[in-house]
Amino acid sequence: MKRIILISTLLCFSISHSQKRKVRPLLWTHHSDNTDIYGVSVGLYPSDLEYQTTYSRTFGVRIAASPISLLHIFGGKPSQGNSTHKTYGINFSTGSLIKMDVHGISGTVITNNLKKMNGISVSILSNQIESANGIIAAFGGNGVVQGNGIMIGGPWSNTAKDFNGIQISFQNDIIEYGTGIQIGLFNNAKRFNGIQIGLWNKINGKGFPFINWDF
Repeated sequence: MKRIILISTLLCFSISHSQKRKVRPLLWTHHSDNTDIYGVSVGLYPSDLEYQTTYSRTFGVRIAASPISLLHIFGGKPSQGNSTHKTYGINFSTGSLIKMDVHGISGTVITNNLKKMNGISVSILSNQIESANGIIAAFGGNGVVQGNGIMIGGPWSNTAKDFNGIQISFQNDIIEYGTGIQIGLFNNAKRFNGIQIGLWNKINGKGFPFINWDF
């Protein structure tokens, strides 16, 4: 009998808690706090200025067009703290520094600054991600705290604290530990189990030209 009462109480709490979230179908703004949007969510002003206490979720396509996106160039590091937006599907933004999780595909014109990315993240300028799993590509460069998959960057380099997979860029850096392959003009890793291919390669402070490895 006590078990039945306990289970009933937990179910009631769960239902009442879930009912607090607002549900919006087809089209809505992702600036709406504590809201689930099924369809397309849009935003026309910088979410970076908001102080949301609960997150919004988009199940479908999220579109964010910020008129001050160019200022996001100076963001420079991955998002920290709790996520305020979650997207399951496709995220497209002109550039943002918000704390967001994306499960699917994320594309941006300026900087793709995310807390968590599972899937494919593409940016013209850069990706700055706290936790990345999948393909991370930018014409400029990429910064990841922890990642698994493939990083493809340009002249700004690929930099990761911990990364397992393939890094391809002018310069690749692993600050703490990595496994896999680094391909670039300059490759550097503090601790690395894998192969480096480039003009100059360095593992744990020991450099070697053209090809280097450690297992």
